Amino acid sequence: MPSRPEIARLRKTSKYRNARARLLATSTVCWICGREGADTADHVVPLNQGGDPYSALNLRPAHHRCNAMRKDNRASENLAETSREW
Repeated sequence: MPSRPEIARLRKTSKYRNARARLLATSTVCWICGREGADTADHVVPLNQGGDPYSALNLRPAHHRCNAMRKDNRASENLAETSREW
């Protein structure tokens, strides 16, 4: 599992920025609260738990605040239903 400094470095790579841009170009509906305006990419399986930082299967659009409140927890059944099927 990557350390916090390694995770911070991963998020600065062009590969990650491109993956995030592709994701947000597809949808800006936050997968956590279900509202429009997502501005970050959240990892379904957190990076410090072995999640793939670049996989489209592990990235979901999220508001910065929603993403921060979820912290390093894995996705749960308690997330809001959105208008989009993943």
